Amino acid sequence: MPDPQWPSVARTAWLAGVVMGYGLVLVIAVLYLGDALVLGVTAAVAPTMALLAYPNRPGLLLPAGAVAIASLYLMSIYGLPMVVIGLIWLWVHQKVVGSAPSGASRALVVGVVLWLAAPTVMNLHQDPVCEQTLRDGTVQEVDPATRGYSTGWVWDVDSSSFSGSGTAAGDIVSESCSSDSFVWWENAGLVAIAVASVYLSWRLTKPIDFTVQQKPAALV
Repeated sequence: MPDPQWPSVARTAWLAGVVMGYGLVLVIAVLYLGDALVLGVTAAVAPTMALLAYPNRPGLLLPAGAVAIASLYLMSIYGLPMVVIGLIWLWVHQKVVGSAPSGASRALVVGVVLWLAAPTVMNLHQDPVCEQTLRDGTVQEVDPATRGYSTGWVWDVDSSSFSGSGTAAGDIVSESCSSDSFVWWENAGLVAIAVASVYLSWRLTKPIDFTVQQKPAALV
């Protein structure tokens, strides 16, 4: 049964934001299958926080909204719809929580800092890769060092982050290089930090007993 202390319009807005948030995660996964783990997990943090906010932990909507808005910085074009979704959750938070103590401020700081740290992990170590595509469709790897790319921590390598491709003669149809590919331990680190962002935000927020709290501010 819906919690009667959540105004119906706030519940509708909250649910719409959750659906749109996970819908965006699905779009990213479909369009970028190779990087789906990296982009998908990063994008899923905010809607997961918002999902866990219902029915009695609406304080989670504050870090959820802040993380969604911060997506504009890290997720390029996908950050634009996340900003709209984040504003929806911040509005719902204000209407449902009001002045009730919820621990949302601490969750806001921890959640956003960890969320920003998650994709940063991907760039700390340079893992270059170069591949050539032959006329028969075969894809073979080329030593990145021969193309000027170095493996190592970002502060120890000279090459800057770059992705490029080109054509070559003979049986080689094309060649592409990236100065930083995603490796399993970086993916694992990103997932762990993203999960920690959600979990710690959940722990820092307090469930609200609406039976002893004042009703939320009336919607205008």
